[in-house]
Amino acid sequence: MLRLGIVDLDSSHSVEFSRRFNHAGVDREQWVEGAQVVAAWSGGSVMAPERISAFQAELESIGVGIVGSHEQLMEQIDGVLILSLCGDCHLARARPFLEAKIPTFVDKPFACSISDAREIVELAQQNDTTLLNSSALRFSREVKESALQNQQLGRINGAITYGPAKRTDGNPGLFHYGIHSVELLFELLGSGCETVSTTWSEDAEVVTGVWADGRIGTVRGNRTGMTSYGFVAYCEGGVVSETVSTRFAYRNLCREIVRSFESGQPSVSHESSLDVVRFVLASLQSERSGGRPVSLQEIN
Repeated sequence: MLRLGIVDLDSSHSVEFSRRFNHAGVDREQWVEGAQVVAAWSGGSVMAPERISAFQAELESIGVGIVGSHEQLMEQIDGVLILSLCGDCHLARARPFLEAKIPTFVDKPFACSISDAREIVELAQQNDTTLLNSSALRFSREVKESALQNQQLGRINGAITYGPAKRTDGNPGLFHYGIHSVELLFELLGSGCETVSTTWSEDAEVVTGVWADGRIGTVRGNRTGMTSYGFVAYCEGGVVSETVSTRFAYRNLCREIVRSFESGQPSVSHESSLDVVRFVLASLQSERSGGRPVSLQEIN
């Protein structure tokens, strides 16, 4: 049984993940085996400090101990979940755990700069430590159990993903809610995006990426009306259109955290995590320059 610790309590993920690992407050079908959240450090928050006290109380009610520092947390755990709401906090939060060779999950957004993202990856590689970053949508049932699996319909030649893209200070552009649709696109098409262009309005944005092999992938981020998640995948043998439910997304992501920590092999490659950061930064740069195509190589 892996003993997990949580860093930062300003995200609802601190409660949602703990409920599934600790088999508390969720139906049995949501339970995750092989790990338990034993302790948490509330840290601080640059985006939502007012949320910490309520989330901390919920964790204590299901048996999670609260400690006063990351050093105290390290003494009790086999793996750590960095759940800070703000991506800019993740490098500083992850550093001591990676240097201590403690398997580390970094929540979305991985980072809000490519330099931070690269440094997190380099720390994991230098210390030969497991590092996983992912949106839960990569592991939704609709993705993992659709006709896309086992290439039943052949190669995916292009895709559109969509979902909410509400903006907030702290996680610019698509780094906040929009990050889920971006990660879903990379789950479908893989790495290799070369250029990005953005069309933006108050109500929505459409971000189009061109992959090195000529495939085109598009993210539509919605800010008004229905903002559910979903995708359309254009395959050799058919078109797959799915609305993506979040019902089992947290459970499936937590299972992948356990699998990655036990095996030492992250379920999402570091290359993909870095490309997602570059994609979002390129989309912002394109937006600010009137929609001109931006090469991901410019993002450094």
